[in-house]
Amino acid sequence: MMNLVNIVATVEMEKFFDLEELLNKLPDCEKANVWVKARIPPYNKYTAFYGSGKFLITGVKSEKELNEVAQNVVSYINKYGVNNKIKNININNRVFMDQLDFEVDLDKIIVELNDYDASYEPEQFPGMNFKDNHGITYLLFGSGKITITGVKSLDNFEDYVNEFKELIFEKSNK
Repeated sequence: MMNLVNIVATVEMEKFFDLEELLNKLPDCEKANVWVKARIPPYNKYTAFYGSGKFLITGVKSEKELNEVAQNVVSYINKYGVNNKIKNININNRVFMDQLDFEVDLDKIIVELNDYDASYEPEQFPGMNFKDNHGITYLLFGSGKITITGVKSLDNFEDYVNEFKELIFEKSNK
């Protein structure tokens, strides 16, 4: 059964952030290169603020939680005198976990996938990397476990995953 395990999103605000103002007004934040990072209670999700007026949220497991965390961040910064409002929330990536009903011989299957965007280098990483023509990346392990990344839209997503699983099943049984 496929499970959503992480969403990465960018929240676009109505105004730019003054990073020095954030550093001076918000407790427990620090400068990191060209952004300010903070863990904002009560969720304590990593939040990166950029001068462009955007902030990044990672580690949420649903769109409902994403909206709650975004609203919490805005309430938090407003409480400390950094007044701003959400303009838009863009999901950059969703990460899913799935499982095949069988184990996979990765040494065998990589040979069968030579016409595809697939790579397997067991000395460097124990999983096969496969990128489909929809921009989705699959990490397939010998146990049949699949990590799916690069999912921006859920339109036809399950169909794409099923196509991948059918391809692996077909190539595994040659």
